[in-house]
Amino acid sequence: MELLIVEDQQAMRAALRDLLASAFPQIRILQADSGAGALAICHRERPQVVLMDIRLPDTNGIELTVHLRTYSPAPAVIVISYLDGAEYAAQARAAGACAFITKDRLASELVPAVARALGIARPSARKPKKP
Repeated sequence: MELLIVEDQQAMRAALRDLLASAFPQIRILQADSGAGALAICHRERPQVVLMDIRLPDTNGIELTVHLRTYSPAPAVIVISYLDGAEYAAQARAAGACAFITKDRLASELVPAVARALGIARPSARKPKKP
């Protein structure tokens, strides 16, 4: 399974990668810092899930989501953004995103949203091994 993080800020990409790698060690995590990079990776790798920032240096993540939904099979897209408000969530859903998460809620909402998008049980906290 593969997941693509599309985020122009390197520190945010790294934080997302670390969070998701910890929660989903079986998933290969790909990264892009632009819309063009995301399209190239999606064309070549066909990830099952794409985390899509709205503001990218070369495109709008909502428009890119619409484009990705034409792929067969289409990846599940989770739009992430600092931008808050019902209008952005509505735009993301209208574009075909399966979820919209503001970046201040990523710690609590991202892992369950990715698990749903992948169709797998939510990863549980790792239990300590018994001695």
